[in-house]
Amino acid sequence: MVDRKFTLCLGGNAVPLPCFFPSVSSVKTNLMSVDYVELLDAAAHPLYLVSAYDIAKSCAEHKQRIDDALKRSKGRGSTILMDSGNYEAFWRGDKSWRVDHFHAVCQVYEHDLCFCFDNQNPPGVAEAIAEDVIAGVISNQSHTAGTVVPIVHGRPELLPDATQKVARQLFPVLLAIPERALGEGIVARIRSVRRIRKALDMLGFYCPLHILGTGNPISIVAYTMAGADSFDGLEWCQTVVDHRTGALLHFQHWDFVKEQTRWGKDDVLPYIQSVLMHNLEFYGQFMKDLQAALKGDTLQEFLIKRLPEECSSIILRTIEEDE
Repeated sequence: MVDRKFTLCLGGNAVPLPCFFPSVSSVKTNLMSVDYVELLDAAAHPLYLVSAYDIAKSCAEHKQRIDDALKRSKGRGSTILMDSGNYEAFWRGDKSWRVDHFHAVCQVYEHDLCFCFDNQNPPGVAEAIAEDVIAGVISNQSHTAGTVVPIVHGRPELLPDATQKVARQLFPVLLAIPERALGEGIVARIRSVRRIRKALDMLGFYCPLHILGTGNPISIVAYTMAGADSFDGLEWCQTVVDHRTGALLHFQHWDFVKEQTRWGKDDVLPYIQSVLMHNLEFYGQFMKDLQAALKGDTLQEFLIKRLPEECSSIILRTIEEDE
């Protein structure tokens, strides 16, 4: 058995674990990508994710603004994660997006890490999945100064073996799994994370596990308890967080919770930007509290304190059943 890590060295920064990267995307969001990047930069947020697709598809003015913001963030010490853009290309039905377009962005724009250009239609055998991912990571790495993070797709029952094979060959700083690949429902997904963590820990070294597309606080806590270490998601810019409960509300329901932070009291920023700052403040403190609970071995107490009893009892029961 290997000891769990409490920090991760990313881009020369010691990043406490678990960590959360607010994602920036042009899909299913209210503002343009450049606006989100500039806001995260202005907020001096320590971690965030940007999409290579959104950068490549931006106009010249927005590309320059994004470039300036990324350089400021990098200079300030923020850790920047570049996504391949396959998410945006899929939802926009853009079949013209290719790996060389991704490489072109990686070669120009600041980032510390980038996800590999993932195969979203993987083979049906764990060994073939691993071989495909490893080849892709090696190919991508020659086109970026950042560290390439493997993404493993596949059916839930194949993921433990496939991730183990990838990690054994690559010793990655981080290994990513899409949340949707973990199964249907939170219980099935917790069990999948547990199985993947057990498989990775058999390697004799600690391989941090990233869950793609997870920004719900309840899911973050559950997967952290199951063995995940890092997350990214769009919830911070799609919903409003109730700081007291961690519940995610409709974006237009900020009036119900706006008094929880100064962003709802001073009216300095427009509505959307105020909501975003309200949310970032929540995630910043929430992750610090979760990091302290992990390090202090009080995750169960954290779960019971922060989540409704009907949620915490199901999560705890699922974790205990899988011990």
